[in-house]
Amino acid sequence: MNVIEQTFTREVDAGRAAVLWNYWDHEHLVVVHKNYTDARIIYENDTIAALLLTFRLPVFSFLKSQSLNVMIQHGPNVLKAVNTGLFGVPVLTTVRITEDRPDHCHIVINYRVFLLGWRALLTPLIRRMIPVWNERVWQEDLPLKVRRQKMLRLGFRDFYGLPERVADRAFTGEIPFEKLPLSRLKEVNVNALKKFTFDD
Repeated sequence: MNVIEQTFTREVDAGRAAVLWNYWDHEHLVVVHKNYTDARIIYENDTIAALLLTFRLPVFSFLKSQSLNVMIQHGPNVLKAVNTGLFGVPVLTTVRITEDRPDHCHIVINYRVFLLGWRALLTPLIRRMIPVWNERVWQEDLPLKVRRQKMLRLGFRDFYGLPERVADRAFTGEIPFEKLPLSRLKEVNVNALKKFTFDD
């Protein structure tokens, strides 16, 4: 087995709540990210979400692939994602978020790709694809994180909006992260397959 590991360090002018919200907001995938063409949740609870994703490859965008993506909130500042996609290649992504000062985060993203058997031949291709994918997703998500942070500082609340009085639109305290799963309208596309739970 060949294991490829690559790590990227990022900084953003947004707090932990805005950064985590961006990772757990599955609705934005097909709207914001050019590579994703479909996203469906099959299960989620207060620490886990399992999604079926369809995406275009970052280097060969004329090709599509499907994947199963399982996201785990692995502590207050660590998110893990296990993904099997192109050619059944498993990928473990670990995201560590450190709010080093108010409204600013340091983010470390680590990818571990496991190439078994003949898939080891894909090593040069995968090494090339990982940084391209990471850069593209980061740049597409960056405005969402920053905008979310600004709105939270104005006192914005999902499904309520901004405070009516302009004088109330300045929140200086600690911004907590919502509990999972994030609230969303029931009829949105990502909920299309979420008709059962493992408790059924």
